[in-house]
Amino acid sequence: MRGWLIVLATLAAGVTYQAGLNPPGGFWQENKDGHEAGIPVLRDGRFERRYLTFFYCNATAFATSLVIIMLLLNERVYKSEAKVVALTLTTMVDLMSLVGAYIAGSTRDMPNSIYIIVLTCVLFLATIYMSRVLPDLCFIVLFMAPPLFWLAKRGWLPVTGHMRERVRMAKEREKDEEEIQRAVDKASGRKSRCYCCSCGRPFKYDKEERGQEAA
Repeated sequence: MRGWLIVLATLAAGVTYQAGLNPPGGFWQENKDGHEAGIPVLRDGRFERRYLTFFYCNATAFATSLVIIMLLLNERVYKSEAKVVALTLTTMVDLMSLVGAYIAGSTRDMPNSIYIIVLTCVLFLATIYMSRVLPDLCFIVLFMAPPLFWLAKRGWLPVTGHMRERVRMAKEREKDEEEIQRAVDKASGRKSRCYCCSCGRPFKYDKEERGQEAA
């Protein structure tokens, strides 16, 4: 994860650096018609506010991207709790600045700007929701598909160690409960029960889920 964050921060720094040297609309090339060479085209006329918004948002995104890179490269700070908070806040400022620079530089119409803002908010909320749902989906898939869990245990799937341990403990509880049920059925002379495959079955043996129910 640390390596991916460094790559993304470097990409953001490169994009904002290039946008700062070549803003939307470019620069005036000659001194004529009341314009001076080297002055941004977007700054002249009735779009000066949009240019200033683009400039400050782009500069903020560039600076915060450099801060993120420095935080990630310093291993001593990387493992501290204060660094995690600083990295989270800096990343949020960086993302908001990138969106602001894109809105100010890509369109001059207010309806289009509102559309981009709404779209960004919806995608942000969807990302937060998926980040809460994906761990449970991953747990269900690994629990119900032994071949995938076998690949995950050998590091051939991008699964965290916490998730592997969570699935392993759930499978152990499932095995213990099935052995107890098999012994009960054998003692009572009944046939062993057949457990159906449903999405709710993994959580029956999930330590985290059972902890939440107890709480």
